[in-house]
Amino acid sequence: MKTTKIPNHIAIQMDGNRRWGEKNKGNMLAGHIEGAKTLKKILDHCLKIGVKIVTVYALSIENLNRGQNELKLHFKLHERYIRRWILNSDTFVKNKMRFRVLGRKELLPKQEQELIKKAEEKTKMFNERMFNVCICYNGHDEIVDAVKKIIRDKVMAKDITRERIKQYLYTKDIPPPDMMIKTGMNPEKRISGFLLWDISYTELFFSSTLWPDFSPHELDNLIEEYSKRERRFGR
Repeated sequence: MKTTKIPNHIAIQMDGNRRWGEKNKGNMLAGHIEGAKTLKKILDHCLKIGVKIVTVYALSIENLNRGQNELKLHFKLHERYIRRWILNSDTFVKNKMRFRVLGRKELLPKQEQELIKKAEEKTKMFNERMFNVCICYNGHDEIVDAVKKIIRDKVMAKDITRERIKQYLYTKDIPPPDMMIKTGMNPEKRISGFLLWDISYTELFFSSTLWPDFSPHELDNLIEEYSKRERRFGR
């Protein structure tokens, strides 16, 4: 890559799997299978170029209203890749990368909850590199859950600050993304409730490429564009 300005944290909304499946395979579910392969390529590339944190939006709470066959495939893919990438591989340990799931995990099948717990436990000692997967997630619900915990802990109004609220979010020990990418956007431009608290100063990128076709080369091009932007943080 030409640029030396590599973002520390990239957040990705992996949109377009179903449209890719219908377009290329005549079956929208096939897009989720291809999308999982693309995620592995992008995660490997991020490790190679020095991105420390990758956060992806895999399944929203609203997505739980989709058909049972599609949801079963989602859960099957989650379980397959947790086993393949983390539990049955030393890749995350060798790269000192922490894995975690952000969202209402209690809404997932029990077997997946147990696999997630094992994978998070296996990598919990690492903090420099992170791979975060948002499942059963919505940014509004993240804030709602934080408010409930604040009330539970009887935090005084005078003690409620931005920093205090952050400590109650799913992302409490994860820095905000430097850049957020959403694929499959043509001509739409929306963030769909992704990391609402954390992206206030994140650089936003929208790609018309459907997620299964998103490549390391396109990621490099977006990072090149990111490196040319001036981030003033309100100054």
